[in-house]
Parts: sequence; C-alpha cells; structure tokens
Amino acid sequence: MAISSTGSQNDYQMKVVKGEFGYVLEDVPHFIDYIPDLPTYPNPLRSNPAYSVVKQYFVDMDDTVPQKIVVHKDTPRGVHFRRAGPRQKVYFASDEVQACIVTCGGLCPGLNTVIREIVHSLDCMYGVNKVLGIDGGYRGFYSKNTITLTPKTVNDIHKRGGTILGTSRGGHETMKIVDSIQDRGINQVYIIGGDGTQKGAAVIYEEIRKRGLKVAVAGIPKTIDNDIPVIDKSFGFDTAVEEAQRAINAGAC
Repeated sequence: MAISSTGSQNDYQMKVVKGEFGYVLEDVPHFIDYIPDLPTYPNPLRSNPAYSVVKQYFVDMDDTVPQKIVVHKDTPRGVHFRRAGPRQKVYFASDEVQACIVTCGGLCPGLNTVIREIVHSLDCMYGVNKVLGIDGGYRGFYSKNTITLTPKTVNDIHKRGGTILGTSRGGHETMKIVDSIQDRGINQVYIIGGDGTQKGAAVIYEEIRKRGLKVAVAGIPKTIDNDIPVIDKSFGFDTAVEEAQRAINAGAC
C-alpha cells in the first residue's frame, strides 16, 4: 500500500526512476523504502473461494500505467505511474492489521459508500477485522474520538448522506497525529479527502518514515471538482455535474 501521489511535490520527495528512450516512472513512496527486508505473506485472496477469479489478475510489481495513452511515434515514452491492484504477496498478515479510516474537508456524495467498501473489502477479501473510524477529521486522531467499524455497522450507511465519521477542515498537527497512530498500534491509514487533505497525508507519511514505523498510508481522492491529477474521475463529481445541470436547466426555463 502506498500514499497517493496527488499532493504537491514540494511537500515530499517523490521517487523518480528514469529509463531508456525517455521512460520516466514517478513512483509513490512506500514503507519498504526505509524498512528493508520486510517479510512478505501470500495474498489472502489466493485462498479465498469467493475471490478465486482474482488470482488471474494479480498485478505484476513492474506494471505501470502511462500518463498519456496516445503519443507520437517519434516522442519519448513519457511519464508512467505504478499500476494499482492486488499483488501476489503482501506485507501484512491479516491478524496483525489495525486499520483506521478518516474523512477530512468538505462533504461529498459517496463518502459513506467508500467507507463501507473499505471495511467490507478488508474483512471479506483480506480477513482484517480490526478497523477504527477516526471521528471528526484530522483532529480526531488526537481528540481520541474513534468508532469501531465492522461489516455490520457499515452495512447500510451507503443509503445515508454525509459521512458517519464526521469531518472537519484543518486540525492537522503532524506530531500529535503520528503519536496517536503509533500509540494505538495502527499500521494502515486510509485518508479520504481532497488536494489539501492529501498534502496532509504526505506530511504524515514523511513523519512515519522518519520514525521508521511499519505503517502504510493510502490517500483516497475525494473532490466534487475533479481537480486531482492522475485519476480520470473522482467520486462525487457526477453528482456535482448532475446538480449543476438541473440548476442550469431550471434557470433556462
């Protein structure tokens, strides 16, 4: 797992690998960059009968996705990004995972659906049953506000608006946040938010790296403006377009 590369490059050091013929890989930082020789475990999907078809689609560690699909034959190969998807080997045993989810910034349609899918995926696909919800955005880490998230508690939340975890702007105090992560034994952090939130996630990652903690930070882009690079469309964007269209049509009548 790795942090989303949506934050400003001035906020953290992005890994850049250059190859022949203009090939450039802008790689996301990863905890194995500073904790060498980590043991690996077979991906639980390999033995999960409900997801046996996934075995055919494990992502190779060297798979990349080009930034531009169409290029001229005489131009360099251009910039590539690491391809997302399940690997055959993972760095966490299921029973050692203590995950947490936090939502930051403004509200956006689909937040509860994303929370629900993370919890269900961790439980049903990977056998992870320890997931905390951080209540109230970044400041919830050091305000000690948490909600235990289980498949049962999140089963119907996609039918509700807003976010069951609450959200807020600001409150980003890096040391306090990472202290809380370390004290709670959290080793997977899922941060849902827009551009500013992802910049904050990058700073959290840097502090985790300095401390040498075995903690994976995953940034999940959330913006109705669809203004985050690399991804084609963020959740919430369709709803914003539909609502804008209704307002425009109403005004035109």
